[in-house]
Amino acid sequence: MTVGEFQARKIERIAESLAHFIRTTRPDRLTWEAPGEGEAKGRTALVQASECVVTNRLFAALLRGEPVDAPAARASAPVYQDAETACADLTLSARELAGAVRELTDADLQRTFAFWRGAASGESLVEMGYRNMAYHAGQINFIQTLYGDAEFHAPPTWI
Repeated sequence: MTVGEFQARKIERIAESLAHFIRTTRPDRLTWEAPGEGEAKGRTALVQASECVVTNRLFAALLRGEPVDAPAARASAPVYQDAETACADLTLSARELAGAVRELTDADLQRTFAFWRGAASGESLVEMGYRNMAYHAGQINFIQTLYGDAEFHAPPTWI
């Protein structure tokens, strides 16, 4: 197995894990905004899924060398009403990102890519989508604990 294939599989597996956390969130809590201090509110599980879908597609486009308009992509982010639609899109976006990673050469890891936050190495970009989904998997698990779900819903792929 190549390092690129390994990273692509990690991307697909974390998307499966994130989808598992979304699916194990009570349906009435998928759109719940956890209260914060003052006017602050948490992002809903479905909003976080949408963010991951958009981010995966943006990083895939970057890695393929395509022009990216991150603000426009975020402005037209999908609005999900149910877990299954969100999870289906999440899986497809992760496959798209994994496919872009699989197409990279070793030299692409050292290459500098134009990124909306400045220049980024290919090495850094191939990790960003994965890290973003891992972060949101933890956030959704935290939402579950906030509404009283004491069970850690370990994805079956974690064994």
